[in-house]
Amino acid sequence: MNHLARPEMFKIAGIAGVIFGLIGVITPSLFYKGTKGQKYSFLNHFISELGEQGVSRFAWVFNLGMILAGVCIVIASLSLGLLLPGFWAKAGMVLGVATGIALSLVGVFPMNKMKGHINAATAFFRGGLLMVLFFSLAMVLQGGENPVVPRALGMVGMIPVLAFGIFLGLMWSVRNEERHALDTTEFDRPRVWKFAVSEWSIYFAFIFWILMVALVI
Repeated sequence: MNHLARPEMFKIAGIAGVIFGLIGVITPSLFYKGTKGQKYSFLNHFISELGEQGVSRFAWVFNLGMILAGVCIVIASLSLGLLLPGFWAKAGMVLGVATGIALSLVGVFPMNKMKGHINAATAFFRGGLLMVLFFSLAMVLQGGENPVVPRALGMVGMIPVLAFGIFLGLMWSVRNEERHALDTTEFDRPRVWKFAVSEWSIYFAFIFWILMVALVI
């Protein structure tokens, strides 16, 4: 495990995960054509719709990208959890591994396999919130005069925590409806859809957090 407890390992895994994630969404979005012939819009399409087989032309790129990005999150979480001291770092490591596995399962179970996809995506949203929150607490609560990372970096984690929290709150607000919040089957989407915008805010906030930690650690 010693080779994981190195800043370079987190940098490599974290940045690689970001690259896989960006390729996984940018490429399919450029060639996407929906069931009604519509182009992909970041304002009213879920991220996972890029991996919907039979609809998204390059669904395989998205699904493979999520699988690889998930593996990178597992490695990066193990590295960060071993680098940072204390209970919260180890809790963040456990939740980070679970979050990475959940993200990979989003690629294994695309939207065509809705039940599995919903379970994987929901696990990612919940796990991601706790992962970043616990790692942020570990950063803020570091003891001694020479912290592994600046304690102030823990405050950056509040950006993705807020993004995750808002999206989960939106999901909770419609929990009693017949259609699940993540199900777009026969859905007449508005031009600007708060669920889609909120989910994309998670994506960019999560990437921002990973890059900030990778640059500073």
